[in-house]
Amino acid sequence: MKRIAVSTAAVASILLGATVANAQDARLKSIVDEVNQANKIAQASQQKIDTVADATAKLFAEYKGVLKTNAGLRAYNAQQRRVITKQEEEIEKIKNSIGQIDEIKRQITPLMLDMIDNLDEFVNADIPFQLAERHERIESLKEAMDDPNVNDPERFRVVLEAYKAEVQYGRTLNAYEDTLPDGRSVDFVRIGRVGFYYQTKDGKETAVWNRDNGAWERKDEYATSVKQLLKMSRRQVPLDVLVLPVAAPKEK
Repeated sequence: MKRIAVSTAAVASILLGATVANAQDARLKSIVDEVNQANKIAQASQQKIDTVADATAKLFAEYKGVLKTNAGLRAYNAQQRRVITKQEEEIEKIKNSIGQIDEIKRQITPLMLDMIDNLDEFVNADIPFQLAERHERIESLKEAMDDPNVNDPERFRVVLEAYKAEVQYGRTLNAYEDTLPDGRSVDFVRIGRVGFYYQTKDGKETAVWNRDNGAWERKDEYATSVKQLLKMSRRQVPLDVLVLPVAAPKEK
């Protein structure tokens, strides 16, 4: 009986030990499963974290790009505002100028009329060379002022051209054929506005214009010089030094 009791106890002990071992194995397996599950969760979480981190980095890079773009836009806008301010100032100046156009137009017509009258007076008081051509030019100016098809800029242009022509006379050597008041045809020659002469076709009469008394004076002693001057003005001989009577400058 004792031997059986011992055996029974041993069996019970073994069974108990087996049960405990099974329980521990189950517990261990449960722990392992939990750890594996936790690892899977951790891995999934890490993937999410990595995805979020990548997205965050991308957004941050885009944000920096946007900041840089905005900085450029602010600088550009500031520059454009300065340009617009300048343009507005120019527009204001143009508006003011446009507002003065009517006043300028009212003033320019009397100015041109005065210029034509002054030019007419000057030609009449000047040495009497090429008078037909010069008077014809002045008459054309007067006609332009009365012509409704000619605008003010064109009128002003032709008036200035007439003044330029008169200025040019004082810088040129010119010969031409024309008639004296008595109807005789002679050769005239002019040195700017300092000397004005004529010589008859036969060369027997030579005269110089006297500005002081406004009349012709016979100067036959200068016949050779005037004849040579006529040739030089017509490019028949080279320019050379000549002795001629000229109008002396007057003190004012």
